[in-house]
Amino acid sequence: MTEADQHQPEVFEAYWGRDQVDALFTDLERHAKVTHVQIRTLSDSQPRNSTVTLECAREMLDDSHVKAIQIHYEFDGDSWCDTLVLMPESIRIVRTTVPFDR
Repeated sequence: MTEADQHQPEVFEAYWGRDQVDALFTDLERHAKVTHVQIRTLSDSQPRNSTVTLECAREMLDDSHVKAIQIHYEFDGDSWCDTLVLMPESIRIVRTTVPFDR
């Protein structure tokens, strides 16, 4: 393993049900500092990529108006990025740590 490989962030990937995603949004609202939320929409009447609030992203997910949501947040001293992708039977989540820009 090279030194560059040792510094690559670990990536977590899973397929979650709506109840798990609802719990994620609740945890983010209560315990994390959300720094950026980006959505990718399905609609031609809305911008394809937009920056929104966490609450707006949750509402759009509940209404199935998004294709994907990317959430950047800080929790327990680390910076994280969760990408949620709407699938036919579940929601794919890809989570990774992100280096702080300090």
